[in-house]
Amino acid sequence: MAIFARWRPGWSAALTAVLAGLALAAAFPPLDLWPLSLVGVAPFIMLARRLSPRRALIAGWLGGLALFTGLMYWILVVMTIYGGLNWVLAGLVLFLFAWYLGSYLGIFCWLVSLGSRGGISPLLIAPLAWAGLEWVRSFAFTGVPWLPLAMGLDGSLPLMQSAELWSTSGLSLLLVLVNALVAEAVRTPYRAAPWWRRGAALVLGVALVAGGWWWGAGRLEQVEAAAKDAPNMAVSVVQGDVSLPMLWQKALRPVVVERHVKATRREAAKVPQRPWLVVWPESAAPFYFMRDARPSLPVLNLARELDAYIMLGSLGAVEREGRLKVTNRSWMVGPDGTAAGFYDKVHLVPFGEYVPWSQLLFFVRAVAQIGVDFAVGQQGKALHAGSVAVGPLICYESIFPELARDMRRAGARLLVNQTNDAWFGRTSAPYQHMAHLRFRAVENRLACARAANTGISGFVMPSGRVVQATGLFKPAVASARLPLMNQDTFYLRHGEIVGPTALGAVLLLLLWALWRTEKREA
Repeated sequence: MAIFARWRPGWSAALTAVLAGLALAAAFPPLDLWPLSLVGVAPFIMLARRLSPRRALIAGWLGGLALFTGLMYWILVVMTIYGGLNWVLAGLVLFLFAWYLGSYLGIFCWLVSLGSRGGISPLLIAPLAWAGLEWVRSFAFTGVPWLPLAMGLDGSLPLMQSAELWSTSGLSLLLVLVNALVAEAVRTPYRAAPWWRRGAALVLGVALVAGGWWWGAGRLEQVEAAAKDAPNMAVSVVQGDVSLPMLWQKALRPVVVERHVKATRREAAKVPQRPWLVVWPESAAPFYFMRDARPSLPVLNLARELDAYIMLGSLGAVEREGRLKVTNRSWMVGPDGTAAGFYDKVHLVPFGEYVPWSQLLFFVRAVAQIGVDFAVGQQGKALHAGSVAVGPLICYESIFPELARDMRRAGARLLVNQTNDAWFGRTSAPYQHMAHLRFRAVENRLACARAANTGISGFVMPSGRVVQATGLFKPAVASARLPLMNQDTFYLRHGEIVGPTALGAVLLLLLWALWRTEKREA
């Protein structure tokens, strides 16, 4: 803390922010050093309190740039190996992405600095500003809610449990409150608070964490007991480990399907009871399933042969404005060998499945090699495996809390995430992607089945506990009896209330501080 005792705004502030951002990144998967989420934001609060708003904005942005570069370095793998870009252009893409996401941390520091100069304690404005900005990030520019601060608790199952009350935004608010208390407790002699005030802040911070752990541990025990008593369903997930080039070679379509068929047949001998749901990953049928009869037939025959429901990912087609448009589709095939329904992906990947603001970014389509935009499906459309409603979440739809909540409100008793994370290679991204599903399970108190082409596949219980997780880039099949819970949660009933409320409160506080300053100067 000597750097704060002899404070000279400038390079030292920038270095502190960058180091703090890199340290905070270690709290997230796959390292999961979750205690860092309790203290990793404190340096930014201390910086913001001492710097002018403009300098705080710059320092926060630099820290955010370091944070998201460390978290999302895997963009380089996606862009170079699978996107065909050279390292220079791929690095530019990573920089722009980290620059955008890091700007939220810069704005956070700016707001805390403004509030401090207006007489608003960081204990109040910091948690509200963080939660409000995370909510904005969830929908601005199509929404990028990848790794909110709450995801830093992925390594602490008890502390995750309160997500059923207020989703990740509420957890993030509490985490920043703890960080603000830490910042208050370790204030240096420069403008120091009285010792008793610092001591009280430390005690309150420890009490918040201990209380959250105690409540979460008790809730965890309750949920796991309820899951044991709930009706259950046998579910298997198949990880085909099909390479991306193989997926899109027309001549190899039968080989891709046969790989999944053989793995499912082998697993059938191990599942003694029915009903049985088998989940294949996104792109397991790399063609227009049901429209292309010949490659579709083995799947229909297999469902009939095994008396099982098979859920698989494929291309779809819908008519929009007199034209057929492509969709990213999840099919449910019934034991009678016929299609029982389908769900088309709702939240498409920008620059992967469509080009946003295409009239302005007309050149991106050629660079990204996107022929046509995919069509959007119906939000909250559950599928049915017999009497059980299943909520599909295709690919990165699992990072959006409201999509899982819509499925739960549509009657889903089981969430299914089908994805193809082969694009990420052996980076941290598959672990980060899987972590989001754990929070969807806790928010809705539903079990989740995850089938990923190259991993990580497995199951998440309503408590958020992961079971039978597979490794990366190897064929695998996992089976479990998943509870079909039907418990209401506060988040399920009321949705996202912390984020917008926090943002509104911050704006009101800043207006109040401005009014008070003008009145004092008048």
